[in-house]
Amino acid sequence: MPRTILLTGYNPYANAPGYNPTGVLARELDGRKVGGATIVGVQIPVAVEDAGPRLRRLLERTRPDAALAMGVAPGRPALSVERVALNVLDFSVPDNRGRRYRDRPIRRGGPAAYLSTLPIRPILAALQREKIPAELSDTAGTYLCNFAMYTLLDGFALQGNPGPAGFIHVPQVPAASLDKAGQPSMEYATIRRGILAALREIEATMTRRPPPRRRAARA
Repeated sequence: MPRTILLTGYNPYANAPGYNPTGVLARELDGRKVGGATIVGVQIPVAVEDAGPRLRRLLERTRPDAALAMGVAPGRPALSVERVALNVLDFSVPDNRGRRYRDRPIRRGGPAAYLSTLPIRPILAALQREKIPAELSDTAGTYLCNFAMYTLLDGFALQGNPGPAGFIHVPQVPAASLDKAGQPSMEYATIRRGILAALREIEATMTRRPPPRRRAARA
């Protein structure tokens, strides 16, 4: 049976004006084959009111076997494989609709947190083999990146989908960091190579597992 991996990235946001490598990469890899899986790559908006419905529609429409969300983290020097998503929105920097949130749950009544179901250690090992700076991170923040990670993991749980899902932060690219002296950055080609290495590990995990039994899509 054909398998799919949902890959999402964001469009530019206030702290990275004009360019977000994750949205560019998601669109570039859309339709690409990784082993026996096809990537469904989508750029999503940096706004809670838009990104939430978009992610939920994507899960209902594509019924992916796995999902990897990406976000840019200016100032981080490495690909950060996130371990935890929290059920909270709390930020002072407005999203692209100009909205700020304080102590607001992503889903009322939802679990307080989800652990990533990605093969975290194999992904980190693969990135090390590629000589790409990488780290395990225990905080995806409480902004839109954490929101995407929680929404995907929550969607998988509600669908009864045991497939791997999670989030990776990437550094900003050098061209978008020129006005921030000393800020770490990473070339787009290196980010791309790292995400492809992660996707190969995700696909290998899917291949080793039996096909999931999932709840039927709603009419």
